[in-house]
Amino acid sequence: MSKKKLHENHLNPTTFWDVDLNLLDSSKDRDFIIVRVLERGTDAEIQYIETAYSQQEIIASLESTKGVSKKTLNFYKTISL
Repeated sequence: MSKKKLHENHLNPTTFWDVDLNLLDSSKDRDFIIVRVLERGTDAEIQYIETAYSQQEIIASLESTKGVSKKTLNFYKTISL
């Protein structure tokens, strides 16, 4: 099963109310997916993101995306130490 399919099974349409989950690509849309889930997702979605992406990918996405809360960024930087 592809990573794209995994997203369809693990991401809640309510979290992604403004996009079609079927059109999200796990690589191309990595920053969008990670930030949306970590800022607005459910506990299950957050656990999925933490297993689907590396700590480095998560931190890089948080650092490169505008509007990420300092609290979220600091949390992931702290747990990666």
